[in-house]
Amino acid sequence: MPNRMDSMLSHGMGKMKKMKAVLTGLVGVFRVIAEQHGEVAMLLERAKTSDEKFAELWPMIRRELLSHEKAEVQEVFPLLRGNAETVGFANHHDTEAGELEALIARIDAAPINSGVRKETYQQLVDTVLHHAREEESEIFPAAQKALGKEAVEALEPRFLEAKRRVAEATSMTA
Repeated sequence: MPNRMDSMLSHGMGKMKKMKAVLTGLVGVFRVIAEQHGEVAMLLERAKTSDEKFAELWPMIRRELLSHEKAEVQEVFPLLRGNAETVGFANHHDTEAGELEALIARIDAAPINSGVRKETYQQLVDTVLHHAREEESEIFPAAQKALGKEAVEALEPRFLEAKRRVAEATSMTA
């Protein structure tokens, strides 16, 4: 469970990402996803400071990453897959989502204080940051243009509900 400072930093970074998304013209679900990228990026960095901080934050980071990705897979990427201009983005995302889940499983299996866990965790951080940059700078602008702002705005509540459901289920199984 993050402490007050972790929460404040995470939400602050999320708000900065949200403002950047707004300034670049992203709306609806893509603005929300960018905000979530900022929040988890800060938690990922905070968890690298010590094994104790990792142990404290990992359950939340794990839940956030899995619920975010699974909600994207359930709600966002099927829409992209159905559009000729964005189908390639959906296929690329599926590959990255599989890599993310494999890294999480490897981290779960490694002892907290091991070099394997630390190395795999850094791979996860790098993967998540790359994934977020790619979505925010390439995929989301192109997808929003192809799908239209109305469709992207209408997708936001469906994504948030799917994320909530997955997060609940992930909390019960973790």
